[in-house]
Amino acid sequence: MLHGNEEILEAKKHIVEVAKELYEIGLLVRTWGNVSQRIDEKSFLITPSGIEYEDLTPDMVVAVNIDDLSYDGDIIPSNEKAVHAVCYRERTDVDFIVHTHQVYASCVGTLGMKKVFSYLDDVDVLIPVAAFALPGTNQLVENVRKCIKKYPDLNGFIMANHGALFLGKNSKEAIYEAEKMEVACNNFLIDVCKTDIKHGVEFGFNSHLEDGKIVYDIPDTPVRVRHIHESIYAKRKDIKYIIHNKSEAVMTVSRRANHMRPLLYDFAQLIGISVKVPSNEHGKDGLSYHNIKKNVNVVFSLYDGAYCLGATYSDAMDVADVLDKGCIAHVAVMRHGEGHYLSLWECYKMNRFYRRSYSKLAATAKKDKKELLKK
Repeated sequence: MLHGNEEILEAKKHIVEVAKELYEIGLLVRTWGNVSQRIDEKSFLITPSGIEYEDLTPDMVVAVNIDDLSYDGDIIPSNEKAVHAVCYRERTDVDFIVHTHQVYASCVGTLGMKKVFSYLDDVDVLIPVAAFALPGTNQLVENVRKCIKKYPDLNGFIMANHGALFLGKNSKEAIYEAEKMEVACNNFLIDVCKTDIKHGVEFGFNSHLEDGKIVYDIPDTPVRVRHIHESIYAKRKDIKYIIHNKSEAVMTVSRRANHMRPLLYDFAQLIGISVKVPSNEHGKDGLSYHNIKKNVNVVFSLYDGAYCLGATYSDAMDVADVLDKGCIAHVAVMRHGEGHYLSLWECYKMNRFYRRSYSKLAATAKKDKKELLKK
């Protein structure tokens, strides 16, 4: 338990350090995921809502009441504060919680399974899966509560189509659980789903706008590719950066799929509710086959990966990263023969909420940070 303002300040600093560490190693992305620490029997500290981890400071960490979720100040705590609260209520032995959107655990969570049997260093591992519900809802809290109550001796859980949740007496225990699960889930994808795909972004032909003109990272970018970039900038006036992602997973989808329905909620939020993949070079209508749409931040190219769009380089990179994870999940579901896709209504609601809320919070945080640096 924490006593006094000094201990609480140190705890806030530690939470920021842990969040940034998880961000650096790829277990947290953009504003997704959260970290918390119990203060006492009645309250806990948690990272804020909609703030990118690179912008996070100790004063942004919020104290929340475990019972009624109340908090003081203008900074809004994580949208998943109720999930953390129910964990602290059900597990009095837990003092630290990490919720991530890590790649392989998230992908396994799209397969429609209630529990996953895998292994780690020749030791059998059981991973429970809490049923999907929209983020921030009472149903999600109840699904998590049932899961941790059913498995009181386990400290790692998958949240279906969402991410993973890890409990510990301290941050080291929680992070260790996260790392263990990622290896075990990758083993499951390789052995059961026959999906041995490394996560990451592999650059093809990138570009950005400077004073209204297109600047290509590779000067001798082919004419065919330049046409795609020109078409995207012409139709999407909000876009300033394009990253051409040719990772193994994205290339596989660009060769074999014709439609990507979201399997993961961060895909629905950041990329869009539905992504089409061209099935032939001319399109059925004889016009351009590239599907450039408002509020869909990926444009696939037949047999040649996908173009990931953003207003900033960071935005485009996040799209590329989330797309790669979504493509690994897509391939795993196809090879597994079963999966759980998000409904159109769920995707629409999450995408709309993200564009109207989270992205604005992140932009405000960046603006405030710049103003502070000027002073």
